[in-house]
Amino acid sequence: MKGGIEVQYAATARWAEPLDQGISRAVAGALNQNSGLRAYSFSPVAPPPPHNFDVRIRIEKFEGDDNGEVTLQARWEVTTTDSSEAIASSKVFLRRSGWQPGDYAGLVRFLSQEISEMSRQIARSITG
Repeated sequence: MKGGIEVQYAATARWAEPLDQGISRAVAGALNQNSGLRAYSFSPVAPPPPHNFDVRIRIEKFEGDDNGEVTLQARWEVTTTDSSEAIASSKVFLRRSGWQPGDYAGLVRFLSQEISEMSRQIARSITG
């Protein structure tokens, strides 16, 4: 974001996979690594294996700005596979500063840290 109102696209800095699948993979990886849960990521070509919970995430902001701040704003909910009623849900607003605009590898590192923090929040809601 530039000036808080203008989206500035980087022509050569692209995600290597669709963003929804990348975030799903990162959340599942963080859940597997940090919580003792066995998590699987979203794949549009294959049904998920048997599981007990579904996690839905709505990303509202996922960006770096020209002030060097990186923001993840999202809403998530956890449901059991046999019910669409949420057993846990939350809003997330995470902001880190220190990113150097134009350093897209650094932006990915900051956003990945924020995804990991959101994943820890989700894991705590499942494991208690």
